[in-house]
Amino acid sequence: MYETHFGISGPPFQLSPDPSFYFDSQGHHDALAALRRGLNEPSGFVVVSGEIGAGKTTLVRTLLAEIDPASLVVGQVLTTQLDDTELLRSVLLSFGAPAESKTPEGLLEALQTFLLAQAKQGRRAVLIVDEAQNLERSAFDRLVELDRGHSPTRVPLKICLVGQPELRDLVASGDLIALRQRIGVQCHLGPLALNETGAYIRHRLGKVGWSGAPSFEPGAFEEIHRWTGGIPRRINLLCNRLMLSRFLTATTAIDLAAVAETARDLRAEIGDSTPPPPPLPALPVLKETVEPAAPAAPAAPAPKKPARANETATPAPASVDLEIDLDIEPVSDEQRPTLPPLRQGVDVRPLLCVVGGQGEHVKAAALMHAMAARPELPVTLLVRCYANSAFERHRDMFAGLDVAGRLVNLGIAGGTYAGRAAELMKRFEFVVDHCQPAAVIVFDGSDAALSCGLVASRKGLPVLHVGAGLRSGTNTDAADITRRLADQLSDVLYTTEAAANQQLAQEGVAAERIRFVGNTLADALQIALRTKLAVPNPRERLGLPANLLSDRNGYGVVVLDALSNVGDRQVLSELITILRAIAHDVPLVWPMHTRTRELMAKFKLDAIVASERIATLPSQSYPSLVQLMSNATCVITDSWNVQEEATMLSIPCLTIGAGQERTLTTAVGSNQVVGRNKAAATRAMWDCIFNGGKRGRTPELWDGHAAERIAEHVSGFLAARRKAAAVTA
Repeated sequence: MYETHFGISGPPFQLSPDPSFYFDSQGHHDALAALRRGLNEPSGFVVVSGEIGAGKTTLVRTLLAEIDPASLVVGQVLTTQLDDTELLRSVLLSFGAPAESKTPEGLLEALQTFLLAQAKQGRRAVLIVDEAQNLERSAFDRLVELDRGHSPTRVPLKICLVGQPELRDLVASGDLIALRQRIGVQCHLGPLALNETGAYIRHRLGKVGWSGAPSFEPGAFEEIHRWTGGIPRRINLLCNRLMLSRFLTATTAIDLAAVAETARDLRAEIGDSTPPPPPLPALPVLKETVEPAAPAAPAAPAPKKPARANETATPAPASVDLEIDLDIEPVSDEQRPTLPPLRQGVDVRPLLCVVGGQGEHVKAAALMHAMAARPELPVTLLVRCYANSAFERHRDMFAGLDVAGRLVNLGIAGGTYAGRAAELMKRFEFVVDHCQPAAVIVFDGSDAALSCGLVASRKGLPVLHVGAGLRSGTNTDAADITRRLADQLSDVLYTTEAAANQQLAQEGVAAERIRFVGNTLADALQIALRTKLAVPNPRERLGLPANLLSDRNGYGVVVLDALSNVGDRQVLSELITILRAIAHDVPLVWPMHTRTRELMAKFKLDAIVASERIATLPSQSYPSLVQLMSNATCVITDSWNVQEEATMLSIPCLTIGAGQERTLTTAVGSNQVVGRNKAAATRAMWDCIFNGGKRGRTPELWDGHAAERIAEHVSGFLAARRKAAAVTA
């Protein structure tokens, strides 16, 4: 999300192995030459060992990228705590071959059928086994059998074992003599040298068009090497966080103090209690100008794909009846909301910002910050419709605003849908009558937006709709009907994307009512990333196991709250099975909504989730959740908002369950839909670990300035209304 700030074309320090970023250090150069020799041999194991993050997988993938895919097919196995039968099934799945047999003999026969088919097409098969030091003895024996081909009539499989230093020790021991005898090439990767660290950083920046920003002060590269030990993954993690911190503080220079402070923060987050590295010995200061690397040649533009069916504007229904009889009963004395004191006069009539759920609160916070920065705008009151904990949970998002004196709680809770809507309209009408607002702001076509928008429209007040024009793509969807009704009664419709403009135009909304401003969630996201939490260390703040956030594959974040998924026992059970399978590869952190926790207990599924690889937590504040997500390997969700957040953070997102995906995040962002397909979810997670997963790009105007655009337009809109009123007076 910081690319525009630095004038670069993409994120330079992703943790995923990417052959296009391969850095030819002396150690990597020697290892790559050895691997080329090993892969040219038809049989014999290739063994690559090294510290976590030393670049083993990148090295192997760089080698494979040199080879014509017409002559080579590659499978990758990540989950290695397997016996021989489980390994065979994983091998078949890694090649995309059927693995339906339940016996080792059947699985072996299926693999040979696949290998023979490839051989007839002139293709060799190569299997990459990551984290190979975790394999059981029986699995190693099975791999030796596959390498031999088992018999003259069977096709051998070329196998590359990749693992931590323990793999080198294991191979050297006397327990795996048959394997050791079949090793063709073996190499070990160590850290980058001190003089290679700066070259590595410049190399990666040059790949994305670096032109000098960020700039590195003298000694910064040496300080980065000190804190990372020259391990490429650690360098990437630290440099990515340095660039994010410079972006959030609107600066571009990286000095020694910034490196040390950021490195300490990272150590605290993962609970690293080891002593910090000793300072480097003092060296004579040499005047040196760090020149940016030459920009990489721009990639050829990807061919345009035909638009998917669900990316086009959803046809409007034949008719939408807005002739709703608003017979609102007067509010009783005990139901009257407490209102803040207001000054009198037409020029000081407040704005009412209406919010319902969690997402609306954080977007309202971003908008209220932008409104407060424009002195010509009237005061904004936050009208909370429901008796939920959203405001208290996300209070940090409102820091710096006098919200305590501008808060109106309507306290709607319980009852039927119709009963809640009627009570909400009654209480909101009381607020409108007593505040006489200049305008009413609503969000995302929610139930609260429709109910309060109807009241405002009936009283002739302008309704300003933030997040208008969004559709799931199904005309019969109740949420889409509510969104459409809220759009039609609104005077100004602020949209997040061009497709929403097209949708509204197709539904007959006049163009002058539509304003494309971008996504206010991006503004909220930046506020959350800048927020200083009382307990910055996520392990301590969240009460997580000591090793969960420091797993070599990172961690995933789970957010599931759609009733269609958590309210159905069969669906929820299937999703938990998927999560347990993913957790074999990547530990998961699941901040769980109270409703979800209660339903899991009701369905007796809570004990199934209990696992050292899945940590369930209470719902988190928005800053806490966003900062947790920002360092994740992947996000797994059924939430539109989380899909958007993952895209803006450039974090791979898997949408699971029965809900609808946020179309724009799948079309251009980092989101992909796996639904209830366990195999698809597992393959997607492997892609996240091996290749970095789907990253996409940030959509247009999702730049953190949407709220400013809205505030600017509201200022002009209200001024024009005052001028028109003065003319007619």
